[in-house]
Amino acid sequence: MVSQRTSASVDEVWAVLSDLERWGDLLPTFSSVQQVDGPSPAGVGSRFEVRQPGLPNAVYEVSSWEPGRGFTWAARARGVTTTATHELTPAPTGCTLTQSIVWTGPLARAIRLLLAAKVRRMVAAETASLLRLAERA
Repeated sequence: MVSQRTSASVDEVWAVLSDLERWGDLLPTFSSVQQVDGPSPAGVGSRFEVRQPGLPNAVYEVSSWEPGRGFTWAARARGVTTTATHELTPAPTGCTLTQSIVWTGPLARAIRLLLAAKVRRMVAAETASLLRLAERA
């Protein structure tokens, strides 16, 4: 889990966080994010093909979408489900963005051993980049 505080407002961070299809252009940890089906604009049931450097391509489905509060999406592959949560917590000045990745399923332990350190670095870079962009808004 990575949490980082910012002077940007919840609305400013949400504007960047929720613009999923621009992540490939905006964030160094994503090559592309393309909506493949479901509600548009994004919401529960929306599915996105996600490409990230050094990771297998995946299709994530949004399971929770709360504008201004956060969202959760999950990708299923043989033997493992990857669930990523993105939460905004308001503060008197600004907010905190908390992001986490959880792997479940028969291959979750192996995936954690292989990818945990790399993914932790990627999530930290993603969080910092999202907040920098929001602060410039």
